[in-house]
Amino acid sequence: MNSIEFGRKGEDKAARYLERLGWRIIDRNARVGHGELDIVAMDGEELVIVEVRTRKIGYISPAETTVGPQKLRRIIRAARVYVENIAFGGAWRIDVVAVTEDRAGNDHIELFSDVTAGREGWFMG
Repeated sequence: MNSIEFGRKGEDKAARYLERLGWRIIDRNARVGHGELDIVAMDGEELVIVEVRTRKIGYISPAETTVGPQKLRRIIRAARVYVENIAFGGAWRIDVVAVTEDRAGNDHIELFSDVTAGREGWFMG
């Protein structure tokens, strides 16, 4: 399995995980300008842009630490455009879901909520 297929498999697992939490998936792989949003979901009344990071045990960096400042800026820009395009007037946030596959093929999924702590403008630098 190549890295694109592995990443897509991780996104599928993340989407199922979020649905089990009671979230409603409204979009996947949403193209926004030059960017792409992995998952767009509703957590109650709040719109959530979800970046999915998938890794196997043994990588130097855990999945959740691979969303650096530059990647986060791109996600924020794309999220703002997406929110404007759908004319969403409510609260929204950006989450990261880390999907880590261990050596036995078992998945460990962790949700990191509101990774910008509601300060999208502050983070843009």
